[in-house]
Amino acid sequence: MCGIGGVFSPGGEPVTASELGAMARGMCWRGPDDEGCLLENRQGERRLLGGEDSAAEIFHSKLPYTPVPSNAAAPLDDAWIGLAFRRLAILDLAPSGHQPMCDPSGRYWLVFNGEIYNYVELKGELAALGHRFLSTGDAAVILAAFAQWGEGALARFNGMWGMAIWDTKERRLFLARDRFGVKPLYYQWDGKRLRFASELKPLVLDGPRRPNRRAIYDLIAWDWVDHTPETFFEGAMRLPPAHALTIDAGGELRLFSYWNLAERAAQQSATAPRTESEVLDGFRSLFESAVRLRLRSDVPVGTCLSGGLDSSAVLLTAAAGLDHPMRAFTVGYADSGFDERPFAREVARQAGAVLSETAPDGSDLFDTLERLVWHQEEPAAGPGLYSQWHVLALAHKEGMKVLLDGQGGDELLAGYHRYAFPHLRDLLRRGRLAEFARDVWGVGARQGHAETVAKVLSPWLPRAFFLWGRRTLGQGKDRVVHPDLERDCGRPEPAWPGGFRSDLSNVLGWEMTERFLPSLLRYEDRSAMAHSIETRLPFLDYRLAEFVFSLPGEWRVRGTTHKWLLRRALGARLPARVTQRRDKMGFETPTDRWFRGRYAGELRDLLLAPSSASRPYLDRAALERELEAYLSGKRDIGLQVWRWLHLELWLRTFIEGRAWKQAKAA
Repeated sequence: MCGIGGVFSPGGEPVTASELGAMARGMCWRGPDDEGCLLENRQGERRLLGGEDSAAEIFHSKLPYTPVPSNAAAPLDDAWIGLAFRRLAILDLAPSGHQPMCDPSGRYWLVFNGEIYNYVELKGELAALGHRFLSTGDAAVILAAFAQWGEGALARFNGMWGMAIWDTKERRLFLARDRFGVKPLYYQWDGKRLRFASELKPLVLDGPRRPNRRAIYDLIAWDWVDHTPETFFEGAMRLPPAHALTIDAGGELRLFSYWNLAERAAQQSATAPRTESEVLDGFRSLFESAVRLRLRSDVPVGTCLSGGLDSSAVLLTAAAGLDHPMRAFTVGYADSGFDERPFAREVARQAGAVLSETAPDGSDLFDTLERLVWHQEEPAAGPGLYSQWHVLALAHKEGMKVLLDGQGGDELLAGYHRYAFPHLRDLLRRGRLAEFARDVWGVGARQGHAETVAKVLSPWLPRAFFLWGRRTLGQGKDRVVHPDLERDCGRPEPAWPGGFRSDLSNVLGWEMTERFLPSLLRYEDRSAMAHSIETRLPFLDYRLAEFVFSLPGEWRVRGTTHKWLLRRALGARLPARVTQRRDKMGFETPTDRWFRGRYAGELRDLLLAPSSASRPYLDRAALERELEAYLSGKRDIGLQVWRWLHLELWLRTFIEGRAWKQAKAA
């Protein structure tokens, strides 16, 4: 797990060592163990530099990619390609794990952020084909796989990655991101220079910054973030998940997709298991393999533990394959409505794990927000970040570098109550009327009969009806949108795309690839890497996802029971209290209590001040009206308030560059 960056300048100004060094230092928390840079010009002259954080043994390792200290290197003033790297050492802790790394031939050069979990199996296959390896880690396997199979190597990787490979023979740069986008990769292209990095700060902080108004509109009106290749900074793009990018010496840029979940699920559906025992055995086997692969590490591996189904399944499955107690980390609050620690303790006892707990009280909310705004780089749609931050801070304090996590289980296995509606539509479409009548009554008893019927029938009713109801009777998120922003950027919420075999899979596939999961992965990556921690996500093993999406929807939802497949396949190893849970929490945060109490004044000062940075985007009169209704307890719009606040602080921090905390200003 690391931070990568680089510049390719086929038609622009030369790339300098100072530029690369600044990119690396701009994300030093992603890799506190080592730094390296590569510079090369059109004639093939090369300079390999090591940073101040590199250990002395790096400079004496006598590898083909051994760097020299930056202050000892001869200048290279006409470089057109540069790669930068910050290392968090997890596999191959020796100097041979240093990057930028080349293959034995010297043709391919790599900087890589992430993990290829099946590198052991791939290494054996490649060794049988004649490849030799200078490192015991996964980076060397990537280079050999690329030399053997080219771009097709991506289909063989099981892992998470943001990578860049420079081909010195073809003079072509190749960038790629993993299937679900667990690891980030951003880029800028002005027609002359391509700049890329694991974070946005190395790309945007060295020049003028303009906010992306469409991204701001989507945040305010629809609570969408990370749903398109565009970022909140104009001109800075994210490489989409399951995509690669190439650019050659002539400046020709090509962007393409190499994997599609709907297509893969359709291919597997013809041979998908049919009986219940086959499905349960198949899921169980794949999940256990996903967890086992993610335990591969040369440093200890722990886990986040909320006490819900997903994180509990991960811990108990991982612990069963270890010969030592696993470390687990959780958070809780004095308010029992936000405290899952009793569940986490029971799971930890059953797993024989050592559980560490943290219990923040909100007194550091704005101090934590200052760091969250900086590290998240773009606004966030919910306050669960605060709880997650404290879990990761605790793990870092106790020396952890790698944590497993249950992220992705809800979207893969239909963990939210809202997934009942597309499932009911599937029953109706298929003419399974007795099941529909039974289940629609059960769902309606939980969520309201009128709302249930309306949402089930929504595809067949006028869309204007729902937009009117959303604005007048619902949360009314777009009430506070500034008229100028609405005029320039307003748009209706698009329907989810198709491609899967059912409405439920269409919704889940959309939320995994576009709507929700990309933002959750960004939150987790930034907060974890801010503490120099790598998180690994077994539920996002692509083999598991393809298997689950090849099955009919009733394997995920039955009646009012969600995650039915997980409960049935792994329920025997989980405490009954956990498998029987129907509430949905997962590191929730009691921000409503804090906002309406000790921080009400700060909220008013930040959002309603004449100098508020969000004034061009939020209608002042509507904002004041909605905020006061929230603070008085008349409207439960805490998530909206969080978005307004995070937008305000983001604008002040990144666009205006001014202090927003009294202590900071002083």
